[in-house]
Amino acid sequence: MIDFKPTLLLVDDMQVNLVILSGILKEDYHIKVAKSATQALEILALGAIDLILSDVVMPDIDGYELCRILKNDEKTKDIPVIFVTGSSSVEDEERGFEIGAVDFILKPFKPTTLKSRVKTHINLRLRQIELETISKTIQEQNEKLKQYTKLIDKNIITSSTDLKGNITYVSDAFSEISGYSKEELLGNSHRIVKHPDMSKGVYEELWNTITQDKTWSGEIKNLKKDGGYYWVKASISPIFENDKKVGYTAIRQDITDKKIIEEISITDGLTNIFNRRHFNDTFPKVLSSAKRNNDLVCFLLMDIDHFKQYNDNYGHQAGDDVLIKFAICLKENLNRVDDMAFRLGGEEFGIVFKADDTNKAFEFANKIRIKIEEMKMVHNFSSAGKVVTASMGLVCIEPNETKEMDDIYKEADDLLYKSKESGRNKVSANTKEGTISC
Repeated sequence: MIDFKPTLLLVDDMQVNLVILSGILKEDYHIKVAKSATQALEILALGAIDLILSDVVMPDIDGYELCRILKNDEKTKDIPVIFVTGSSSVEDEERGFEIGAVDFILKPFKPTTLKSRVKTHINLRLRQIELETISKTIQEQNEKLKQYTKLIDKNIITSSTDLKGNITYVSDAFSEISGYSKEELLGNSHRIVKHPDMSKGVYEELWNTITQDKTWSGEIKNLKKDGGYYWVKASISPIFENDKKVGYTAIRQDITDKKIIEEISITDGLTNIFNRRHFNDTFPKVLSSAKRNNDLVCFLLMDIDHFKQYNDNYGHQAGDDVLIKFAICLKENLNRVDDMAFRLGGEEFGIVFKADDTNKAFEFANKIRIKIEEMKMVHNFSSAGKVVTASMGLVCIEPNETKEMDDIYKEADDLLYKSKESGRNKVSANTKEGTISC
């Protein structure tokens, strides 16, 4: 793991001052130096500066003007500026604070004083960045929550009633599927959508269950305003406020849309490929089907090489982008309609596929490995190369073999580990001739 070091920019027209400052601070920070404000601005344009130590008196553009420029630029306004100066003038200090400096360090200074003041402002800056990130995340989550609320209102058939069964809330989806407006439904009872085909016993059971403060679940056929009908799978529960029951709420699923809802539940939210839950449900079925149909089924387990280092150095947003592109690469290179790509957790992915023989399976796995490398996503912190790569373990299951899913997964994981041990960016597979890697 590469330790994170903040980056300081030292600005002074005197080389000796830059040498002194750098010598004191280089152990704890990455150091960049500029011998003029103009050069400093060029460096800042490239980004990645966490704090600036600047002299005040410099030719061309002085430290005050440099600070003013930075504070008027959206990209640099939040970078802390500390003036290192020989002037003890109160007026100079006030002027510096007015234009946005965070501190003044008088020359000559003690190394311990310099290091302490820099550390304080670096910690404040990092905390500020952390808080900004948290704030942004909260805003994004609130926005998602609003979107989900709208999505639920639009797509989930929900309603609430008081204790007497009078409707107090309905979603847009309820209104749309029933054909009644919200105004027609509110204040009414659910008898308005009761279908004559439903037996009286179902409603009696429902009512007896929820009045005993239990949840009722079942399928109900409802009547539309235009005389048509729709089936829902409903779950109806009591509502409590301050430990007092105030009504009932129902969530219904249009059974005809079941496949759409299933798709949401089996898809990884970030990469939009199948998730671990679907893998656990599907893989045993694929194995059973392969036995019946005499198919060779294969499982390719992959792990992005040095992904933690990627996140540590490029940031989690960039890491998410890699995961998304990685998943797209897998999907775009599947051979058959029934081949499936999964995100199994973190940077771990898998493909379940069928092949004519083990050689073809290995060729396919190696093609996936090459395609990932050919995306040329820069990764300068990987021992496997300068781009994002993946180590892989391939297991092929013959129709006459009896293997449990967990055993197959472990075998693939062991092979993946061999790929990592042998230098990463490789596929390892067990064959009748032994383990092969490429």
